[in-house]
Order: sequence, then structure tokens, then C-alpha cells
Amino acid sequence: MKRTLFPLVAFSIMVFAFACTSGIKKEMTAIETLEKELTDQAARPDPEKLAGLLDAYTAFVDNHAADTMAPLYLYKAINLSMGINNGALAMQLTDRMLNEYPKYSRIPETVFLKAYIYENQLSNLGLALKTYQDFLSRFPEHDLADDAQAAIDNLGKSPEELIREFEARAAQQAGN
Repeated sequence: MKRTLFPLVAFSIMVFAFACTSGIKKEMTAIETLEKELTDQAARPDPEKLAGLLDAYTAFVDNHAADTMAPLYLYKAINLSMGINNGALAMQLTDRMLNEYPKYSRIPETVFLKAYIYENQLSNLGLALKTYQDFLSRFPEHDLADDAQAAIDNLGKSPEELIREFEARAAQQAGN
């Protein structure tokens, strides 16, 4: 009995593993197809395809959180949410990234994006400042550190104020 049961169990495990891998590959292929279609429509992407891609990214993460592609798809979902000006969803996804994938290589960029979302999409300058400062304290040598400091220096200033300051600096440098 034991001899006939072992091959059956082993075969069942192999079939299940193949089915899971096959499902993941299908999802990844569908994502790649949507990405390519949207890249080809760069000037005027179809809003329904954008929504479909966002859904595909988040569904993949929901269904395969342990897969190595999950944090990349979550990062792409954050950027896509920002691109369609859905700051609330972008913030939700950013928090998910920080909580579920704290060792992911793009955590510094994710923290920076969180500050950017607070500043530019949610208009919460207090939390933007706090998050930019957190970014600088955690990642002072990162390529985005200068951008974070510039954002802090210019936080809350209108475009007109920024232009006046730029012109004043240019005039001062020309006079020296």
C-alpha cells in the first residue's frame, strides 16, 4: 500500500506545483502584454488598459506575495497610481510596500515617493516635510538626497515664488 501511495502523492505534488507556476507565468505574461500595449500608446494611453494594468499588478501581489516579482509589481503600481493622479491609492500601496517588503532594494525610492505623494497629490505639507526628513536621515547618501533637500527648501512655495528666487540668485551670480 505504501509503495503505491508514494508515487501518487509525488505525482500530485508535481502537478500542483506545475499548475501554480503556470498560473504565475500566465499572469506575468498578461502584465507584460499590457505594459507593451501601453508603451506603444505612450501619447494617449487607454484609461481602461491603465486600470487593467493597475489591477493586474495588485492582483499579482495579492495572490503571490512571496514571489520575487511581487515587490517590483507593487512598485510599478505605486508609480502608475501616481501617474493617474490617484494619490490616495498610491499612498496605500506605498505603505504596503514599506510594511510588507522592508528589505526591497527600492525602499529608499519608495520613502521618497511617499513624501512626494504627500506634497504633490495629497497636499499634506506637514507629513511631506516629516517624510522628506525621514528619507534624509535614513538615506543621506542616496542619489535622491539632494532632491529631498531641495523639496524641503521649497516646500509650500508657489511657482511664482520659486521663479522670483531663481531670478534673484541668477542676478546675484551675474553681479559677482
